[in-house]
Amino acid sequence: MNRNTSRLAVTAFVAALLCVGALTGCSESQPSAPRLIETGGPSTPGSTEAAEQPTAEAPTAVKTKVIRVIDGDTVAVEPVADSLEPTNEHDGVAEHTVRILGIDAPEMNYHKDADPECGAKAATHHLGGTLAQGLPVTIQYDAKADRTDHYGRSLAYVATPNGTDAGLQQVADGYAMPWYPKDEPEPERVPEYRMAADTAVSQHAGAHSHCETIGRR
Repeated sequence: MNRNTSRLAVTAFVAALLCVGALTGCSESQPSAPRLIETGGPSTPGSTEAAEQPTAEAPTAVKTKVIRVIDGDTVAVEPVADSLEPTNEHDGVAEHTVRILGIDAPEMNYHKDADPECGAKAATHHLGGTLAQGLPVTIQYDAKADRTDHYGRSLAYVATPNGTDAGLQQVADGYAMPWYPKDEPEPERVPEYRMAADTAVSQHAGAHSHCETIGRR
């Protein structure tokens, strides 16, 4: 074999090796199936799980029933899950206490070594006539006022099925006066309560007929 023939043979052999290597490399370099990465959430837009659930707003009005009248500006009603949590028990019955917003009646002084204030018993009895035991009522919160006090009681208006505002009725009939803490925003209905109070005082209605003053002012 001469030198040219030998050189051609070596060249052919090297070319063959390169071809085999290229084919093998092509096979190994083929992309594999994509690997799924757990992201902790669905990949499809519009999924209900992907969207953040909105926070439920507290209701502005809650329907319940009267359990008992405590005094001329306070009533105990049936608790309502997630809306009116129990604040106390009375005779083994769970209650939610509502302090009627925007008014103040004479104190019964249950927890004090003192007699009831002038007009307190009459105010309690009168509210009991408006909010009879078992009566369906609507607890209505004011946008300007706190919903609860430091005792956990609701600070709210109380409406009867026929739409009577129990707080306004107490003021108009002379058994309570408009009132709210001076360091708090004025509740929306207080101006209406003041007009009713002016009339009740001028006409000596209810407890105004025999008490020098009733409630706080």
